[in-house]
Amino acid sequence: MPMPPDLLFLARDIALNLVAISILAFGLYFARYHRRDYAVGFIAINFSLFVVASVLTASSEFTIGVGFALFAILSIVRLRSDEATWIEIGYTMVALVLGLVNGLPGPSFEMKLLLSGVLLAAMFVADHFALLSPARHQRCRLILEKIVLDRTQLSDLVGQRLGGTVRHLSIIEVDHVTETMRLDVRYTANPPDPDAYADGTERPAQPHREPT
Repeated sequence: MPMPPDLLFLARDIALNLVAISILAFGLYFARYHRRDYAVGFIAINFSLFVVASVLTASSEFTIGVGFALFAILSIVRLRSDEATWIEIGYTMVALVLGLVNGLPGPSFEMKLLLSGVLLAAMFVADHFALLSPARHQRCRLILEKIVLDRTQLSDLVGQRLGGTVRHLSIIEVDHVTETMRLDVRYTANPPDPDAYADGTERPAQPHREPT
């Protein structure tokens, strides 16, 4: 059974949006700033708005109530705080959009099923640990008890203290009175040494025994 023309056009638009947001989130943003939570949040918000726009375009009944619901969904981004990460905001927005899209009477069931699958698949891939491991790609705020203005030396020093490779480093504040620096660091943690204990100390070498 051939796919209806409207679903074919929708699949074309999904492919275009997928390529565009992948380049933006991973090819540009993450490659430069290494913030996993923001990259996942960008994909969640992008696909959520894409799904809402597609459903409203196909729906013949656009009421004031639907407009208020869409405004409430867009406003959820303003609720970001230190307790709520961009990943959590992304999941919240996807959950709201799923409820809105599947509750509208206008679109066909096939379109709702396709768009719901697109949202879930986008979040499954974007937040999969095999794609961007949260154990390796980390961010921290650091207070350094010395002032180092040379960027190369500063990155090497911070990387040694954090046990990883610095990917992006921003100097927030330099205090010449207390001789301290406040830094925002994104880094990739080094893989654990199999010959080391949990505290980082090396295991003693095991004596070689000849087989009897």
